[in-house]
Amino acid sequence: MNPALLIVVFLTLTAIGLPIAFVLLGTGVAVTMADPDILEVAYVQNLIVGTQSFPLIAIPLFVLAGELMNISGITKRLMHFASALTAHMIGGLAQVNIVLSTLKAGMMGSANADAAMDAKTLVPEMVKRGYSPAYASVVTAASGLIAPMIPPGIGLILYGFVTDTSIGRLFMAGIIPGLLMTAAMMMLAHLIAKRRGYGRDSEPVGRAELWRSFLSSVPALLMPVIIVVGIRFGVFTASEAGAVAVLYAAAFCLIYREANWREFMTSLSSTAVTTSVIMIILAASAALSWTLSFEQIPQKVAAGLVGLASEPPVLFLVVGCLLLIAGMFVEGTALILILAPMFAPAAAKLGIDPVHFGIFFVYMIHLGGITPPVGTIMFTTCAITKVPLPAFIAESWPWLVMLLIIAAVLAAVPGLSTWLGYL
Repeated sequence: MNPALLIVVFLTLTAIGLPIAFVLLGTGVAVTMADPDILEVAYVQNLIVGTQSFPLIAIPLFVLAGELMNISGITKRLMHFASALTAHMIGGLAQVNIVLSTLKAGMMGSANADAAMDAKTLVPEMVKRGYSPAYASVVTAASGLIAPMIPPGIGLILYGFVTDTSIGRLFMAGIIPGLLMTAAMMMLAHLIAKRRGYGRDSEPVGRAELWRSFLSSVPALLMPVIIVVGIRFGVFTASEAGAVAVLYAAAFCLIYREANWREFMTSLSSTAVTTSVIMIILAASAALSWTLSFEQIPQKVAAGLVGLASEPPVLFLVVGCLLLIAGMFVEGTALILILAPMFAPAAAKLGIDPVHFGIFFVYMIHLGGITPPVGTIMFTTCAITKVPLPAFIAESWPWLVMLLIIAAVLAAVPGLSTWLGYL
């Protein structure tokens, strides 16, 4: 199939409002039907084969671990610790929102999940304290971007899977970029709070109270440490780390005894739904990727990128722009599965470190989620907070500029990703 016609099919199915999984399925079927050399049975087989990989077991396990941590009461303790840490800061609840997203990143791994949870819990409280609903929604959506970068980010798992990059190294490599995002967001929240006169939301706490809140949050803070250290020193694989995380979270459900049986069943149901969505997208994208490989489209894309961008900085610029635009329209999981196998070979040909490129790729994919016209994280947040999209967009420009500056820094300074990635 002509690449231009393929893009037309994809955009048409997207425009009529089909879920992304069925857009990918429809595009794959169109490619299969257009080329008589592609066997229909081979396309169907690849729908199944694409999901049959041991590393993918990590996805439902980490999702379940996050659900169990939430119902165990640890999330509540993390919020208390985040509040204590930021009590002395101007724009307190905005700072709480950002710090809490960072602390929860080791539990959530998903930008949409993090944004949805904070939109339900923190945004109403921020509005009561005098923050504008649009500003509170933007802070929530932007801080949600931290979750995919800090282990165990689901985006990092998927990128490692489709590009054969070490998931353990990607986990380590995402830590510094995630913390850099946190620091930059807190600085911007401080500047905006000073300009608008938001002030502090509570009195500074004493060292004793801060220490108590820290101790109560230690179980949640230790989980990503256990995962990263265990993978790094070969105690367990990324998939086995998911099982360890589930057992760890379940243990604290028993210790704290704050979760009831109904909440436990709800967490299982939520895990099944989330995993099903990811796996349907994965199956459809795997089959589509196979048909595209049959047509040698990834090779053509890689060759085109190398021809267009003969130097690494230019490639980062071109790929960053393409990913940002694609992320405005398509959910990040699907983009990782479809575009990573196309772009990663181009980066390799120019000598770009695969871990460095992987961190930049995952970052840019999710950044598109908070940009107009149809960023998925933006829509998730606004749907919960009832904030009109024009108000969200108008409020989001300082945050987008700041996040684009971080993207440029990540591209220009490989050590931010590779230092811990290869430690």
